[in-house]
Amino acid sequence: MTKPARLYPKEEPMNLNPKVIFIGSIIFAVIIGWIGIATSTGGI
Repeated sequence: MTKPARLYPKEEPMNLNPKVIFIGSIIFAVIIGWIGIATSTGGI
């Protein structure tokens, strides 16, 4: 049940980390923007 080495190269985590941080920052920015719009329009 060993995983093939070609499917899990050692460089993969280094390539995935910037993507996770980038996607996380976009989602965080969208949430902050949505909260700002909701508070400005709804007066929450």
